[in-house]
Amino acid sequence: MRVVTPLFLLALLSLPLKAQSMQDSIKEVNRKIDILTEEIERLKLGKVAEIKYESSRGLGPAAAKVYQVDQGVSIAGYGELVYENYSRKRDDKSKSSSQDQFDYLRNILYFGYRFSDRILFNSEIEFEHGYTGKQRGGKPIGEVGMEFGYIELMFNRHANLRAGMVLIPVGIINEKHEPSTFFGTLRPQVEQRIIPTTWRGNGIGLYGEIFSGLEYRAYVVEGLDAANFTAKDGIRDGRQLGSKAYVEHFALTAKLEYSGVQGLIFGTSFYSGNSNQTVVDSLRGWEPNVTVLSAHAEWSWKGLETRALFVQNNLTGTKRLYQEFGKTIGKTMRGWYAVAGYDVMPLIKAGTLHYLAPYVQYESFDTHADVASGLSRDTESERVITTVGVTYKPHPNVAFKFDYRNNANEKKTGNDQWNLAVNYLF
Repeated sequence: MRVVTPLFLLALLSLPLKAQSMQDSIKEVNRKIDILTEEIERLKLGKVAEIKYESSRGLGPAAAKVYQVDQGVSIAGYGELVYENYSRKRDDKSKSSSQDQFDYLRNILYFGYRFSDRILFNSEIEFEHGYTGKQRGGKPIGEVGMEFGYIELMFNRHANLRAGMVLIPVGIINEKHEPSTFFGTLRPQVEQRIIPTTWRGNGIGLYGEIFSGLEYRAYVVEGLDAANFTAKDGIRDGRQLGSKAYVEHFALTAKLEYSGVQGLIFGTSFYSGNSNQTVVDSLRGWEPNVTVLSAHAEWSWKGLETRALFVQNNLTGTKRLYQEFGKTIGKTMRGWYAVAGYDVMPLIKAGTLHYLAPYVQYESFDTHADVASGLSRDTESERVITTVGVTYKPHPNVAFKFDYRNNANEKKTGNDQWNLAVNYLF
């Protein structure tokens, strides 16, 4: 009995230790189960679970999402709602005819499909102005259209082929037009009136990397149609948008862009082609050639973000265009802008993921910088826009914007406005 009693007491004392050890083992097993569950889910989702929204291959962050999928379907998109409030009087003190408006400007869906490691389809479908059936003044307000849609064959880092409807690689915004990626409630007017964003066309071409940091894109595409050029908007209405486009003449377009220095991107781009697409005997031999030359730069450092762009369009045959269509089209169109913003949120709260950036943007452009001899220049075509605003992002892909725009022109018919916008991408 003297021997049994100490052993019995020792067994009793060891029970709590064994219970604690068992609890620890159960916790460790549960921890490992959680890790395995997360890993299984990650493997099921593939790289979709690790999407990094960043511009690449000449596309915006959402548009490039298909390149992060191993195989199968990819869905992304963006949208923007804009409220515009105009001054009641123009710069010359006359009454303004501009009306305030609230517009679901765009809702975009990107659909892509990865057939294999080397073959994919990518597309952008645009819904504009909220509703396609509504009309005002006998004209439809909303519309649905393809922004791009192409098959891509990926060979290597130096050369990849795209065939279908492609974005013309000129300027900044035309390729990277997702609103959460740029300052301003509206796109810069320079990249709408001089570079007619969004500008796309059916064609084929190559893109790739010449050496580390230096990329190129080059396409043969449908040309513009000079019959639709206008004095106010220049070549914008000459876009054929890949819709039963006349191709009596093709055009060549290309871009070189260098991003080998951290925080810095700079590049140059061009478009050139004969815009006589109408088969009319009286116009045979007419060569309204359009050449668009552009240079741009983007620089970011800590909380500072800046952009600048210069573009010039040179047109030939504008005198003949006036004789045939009665339109005075500038033979030289020119514009530039610069924008800078600074994220002040880290100064308010260190380590925050929120973003708050005041910004200022200055634009100057003229669709009648020069006209053919004997034709009169429209002084309203020379415009200057100064914008001051702020962007707040509670999430990197969601933005709330406010800005005030001073719209001025040589004729003093400018009409100032303030705007609100909500942007998103996914």
